[in-house]
Amino acid sequence: MTFVTDHNTSDITALFPIGTVSEQTGVNTVTLRAWERRYGLLKPRRTPKGHRLYSRQDVDRVKQVLVLLEQGIPVGRVRDVLDSGETPPMHLRTAQDVQTDDPWRHYCSLFQRCIHKLDTRSLEHTFNEAVSLYSLELVAKKLILPLYQQLWQQQAMLPSTRADYAFLHEFLCVKLGSRYLHYNSRANGKRVLLVNTQTHAVQLETLLLANIISQHGYQVSLLGTETTLDHLPLIIERAEFDALLLPSTDVSDSLQALSIMTQITVFLSGEAKPESQPGTAPLRNIHWLPEELSEICLTLDKVLAKEPAHVLIPVAAV
Repeated sequence: MTFVTDHNTSDITALFPIGTVSEQTGVNTVTLRAWERRYGLLKPRRTPKGHRLYSRQDVDRVKQVLVLLEQGIPVGRVRDVLDSGETPPMHLRTAQDVQTDDPWRHYCSLFQRCIHKLDTRSLEHTFNEAVSLYSLELVAKKLILPLYQQLWQQQAMLPSTRADYAFLHEFLCVKLGSRYLHYNSRANGKRVLLVNTQTHAVQLETLLLANIISQHGYQVSLLGTETTLDHLPLIIERAEFDALLLPSTDVSDSLQALSIMTQITVFLSGEAKPESQPGTAPLRNIHWLPEELSEICLTLDKVLAKEPAHVLIPVAAV
C-alpha cells in the first residue's frame, strides 16, 4: 500500500497495487487492465516506473462494475451507467430492465457454434476473450456451467449428441487445468488439499474451485476420483495441509472422524445439507462454502484466519 497527499485538500490517500485490488474484488489483473484500456472504466495513477496504483474509490468502482455485469449490463455500456449520475438503486433497476445486448447470450451462441464444429482454436479464442473482460466466477456462472448442464441433459436424451458434451468437457478440463497450474505456481498462501471423491461429472467443479482459490493466492494440490476418505489421513499427516476441500460431499461419520483425527479444517462445496443448516449443532472443523462462486475465497479467508495451526494426531495412534 502507498500513501499520497492530495495537495488540494491536504488529505492522505491510500493507494493499492493492482494485485491487491484483484485480491479484494476477485477480478483478475488481466481483466482490470482490459477494463481500463478498452472501456475507460478505471483511471489508476502511475508510479514513476509505470506501475498502476488504485484508490479506495477505484476499488469501489470495480465492485459497482461487478454488480452491473451481474445484472446483465454489457461491459461496453457499464461506463455510461456509472457516469450517468444516477443513484445505485437506479443503476440496479436499469440493469434489470436491459433486455438486449446480452453478452452471455452472445458468448453462448459463439460457444455452441465452436462446439458443433469441434473448433478448438475458435473456442479457446472465445473463452480467452470472455475471461479477459469478466471474472472467471461470472463467466462460470453465466456461461460455462449453464451450457455444460444443458449439453449434459441433451446427450442424456439424445445419445447422438454426446460428442458435443464430450468435446466441451475435455476442452474445459484442459483449459482450466492449465490456468490452475499457472496461478498455483505464483501462489504463496496457505495450502489447500482439493479432492474430488465423487464422480467424473464433478471434475469441472473441482477445476473451477482450483482456479478460483489458487488465483486468490492459496496453494492448491489436486487429487482425483480414485481417492477415498480412507486415503487422506496419511496424506494430510505427511504433507501438512492447512485445509481440506471436498466438492459436493455429504457430512458422513467417516468425514467427521477424519476431521477429528487430523485436526484439519474441512470445507464442503455445494448445497448444505439439513444437518448443517442454522439452528443445528455445529460440526467440528467442518464448514460449508457459499454457493456463490465469488464469495468462496471470502469464506476461506474468514475461517482460516481464525484457525490455529492444527496438530496432527499420528495415524497409528488412532
